[in-house]
Amino acid sequence: MGVLWVSCCGLRWVGLDRAHCCRRTRGCGHVFDDVNLYDAHRRGGDCLNPRTLDLVQTRNGIWLRALDNPGRVPEQRGQRKAD
Repeated sequence: MGVLWVSCCGLRWVGLDRAHCCRRTRGCGHVFDDVNLYDAHRRGGDCLNPRTLDLVQTRNGIWLRALDNPGRVPEQRGQRKAD
């Protein structure tokens, strides 16, 4: 089985288990490692900056949990919107 690439909002990523906040639906365009991280970044219909959730970004642009907090659902530190 080959690698499955997904593309949207000018980004490309691997894997169907990622969660993308699409700009076409007034989202921020970020890609998250899983749906829990996606849900954590959406508050009241707005997108939070992933850094306020202590997420880190891979070279490919995927936002994920820091290695010292695997499996943790992040909590919001501020009210800033996504970049």
